[in-house]
Amino acid sequence: MVKSLTTLLVILTTSCLQAQALAVRTTETQCTPQGCRQLLGTGACAFIGNIADRSIYITAAHNINQARTIQIGYGGSWWKAQVVFKEYKGTVDYAILETRKISATHCFELSSQQPADGIQAVAYGYSNGVYQLKSLRARILVTPQGRYFSRIVAKGDSGGPILVNGQVVGIIKGHNFSNTLYTESTLIRHKLINLYGRLPCCDCEPSAIVKTNPVPPQQPENENRQQIAAIETEISRLQKEIERLKQTQIPVQLIGADGTVKQEQKYLLGQPIKLRFKAVNK
Repeated sequence: MVKSLTTLLVILTTSCLQAQALAVRTTETQCTPQGCRQLLGTGACAFIGNIADRSIYITAAHNINQARTIQIGYGGSWWKAQVVFKEYKGTVDYAILETRKISATHCFELSSQQPADGIQAVAYGYSNGVYQLKSLRARILVTPQGRYFSRIVAKGDSGGPILVNGQVVGIIKGHNFSNTLYTESTLIRHKLINLYGRLPCCDCEPSAIVKTNPVPPQQPENENRQQIAAIETEISRLQKEIERLKQTQIPVQLIGADGTVKQEQKYLLGQPIKLRFKAVNK
């Protein structure tokens, strides 16, 4: 009996996750002088709820950046999707997609804050194929360069959610051969509110959220240190240049009628030049 209950719980949990972490399929046309061919791309996305008669998803922008068609897999069917917004620049890599409203009753919630260093997290993706959801457990790593998921994901996991305590803290971007990079949920939340006036949800009537301007991200500490070091180097260079100029001497010559130098006196830069003339009786 206990075994049956455990099995049922696992099946229900898996079903909920599959209704939230979904596969993305794209087609792209690539042309060369020899001809054109169609490329099929796969990735993952997070279902975050509905707005009116539309369902909303978050994925990685690079998944759909050059796509001709985009489809999201749910309920044994592929649903045609459209891009509402995308940003693929620097460390930011996410896109907001829409389909007709699906019948899922479970959806992910985007976290309003970022997790602390060392906290346990789980990432979901489809690197094992678009019909097999994969999970990967690790910890959040916080460094002066940013936040990371401390294990490496695989091709096909891009766009999948990273969860802490059941909430999405980021969308998988890729990896740096040491850790997984992700776009933070707080940035995505602000964009959703700007687009829709509130956050999407499942089977609920959420109250409107007042739009607020996102707090600009603080520069990593090491970047500030690099800037300070560069300024100190420039100050040192200028000080040396000033000392060199202080030692510069300007020659002042008295030239005779025959063009020869009769007298020469050197003055330091900035020192007043003194000229003395003697009256000559003719």
